[in-house]
Amino acid sequence: MSTAPATPGAGPAPTVRVLAADVDRFRGSRAGLVRLLRDTAPDVVLLHRGPAHPLGGHRLGSLASDTGLVVVGGGRQAGGAAVLTSLRVDTRGTTTYRGHGGGLVLTGARLVGGQAFRLAVVDARGDDADAASVAAHLLALLAEDGSGLPTVVAGPLPGTAAGDTLASRLVDLTPGATPTSPAADPKRRLLGLVGSDADVRPVPLPGEPGRRPVLLAKVLASRPTLVELRLP
Repeated sequence: MSTAPATPGAGPAPTVRVLAADVDRFRGSRAGLVRLLRDTAPDVVLLHRGPAHPLGGHRLGSLASDTGLVVVGGGRQAGGAAVLTSLRVDTRGTTTYRGHGGGLVLTGARLVGGQAFRLAVVDARGDDADAASVAAHLLALLAEDGSGLPTVVAGPLPGTAAGDTLASRLVDLTPGATPTSPAADPKRRLLGLVGSDADVRPVPLPGEPGRRPVLLAKVLASRPTLVELRLP
């Protein structure tokens, strides 16, 4: 986590609430997923393993409609990666990519009338070479952009080929986070938020602590990550 110095006399920094989740192709409870999105009220949703079949876009659209969000990119052409946003966030220049090792979504974004930033999801799977190639493709797109904007990427963490590739250029934004996988009894962190020039602060998940693991296990393959991105 990187933290920008405060400016004396300045008001509170604008924030964007970001939720990253592995939805396991929507195999879990759809009603539970809708409830999670409503309860956490994210401005940005970064999905791993979203629907990647020909009708995947329709399923994402239905989820967005039920939760007051907008689909920015995802479905078959993104290999399972997906980005959804609230109406607080404008997006532009969205790129989707599908490879043998999964896919990705990258988009420019800004709060309405506010600071710009970048969002991405890398959904990497398959053998090591294919998964790493998807991560490398994202790094190439970020380098080509060269804007230096705060960047938040939901993707694999180091220890996998794709995660090691991302770590060559991006840092873990929540290095002290607790294990997230599997959702019912987490032992490892397989997925997380990485990025650059981004100041993020973890946000506790809502709900009763004793019941939360049971509910999340019915919805997701691993526990979601919820943070606030503070913009300069």
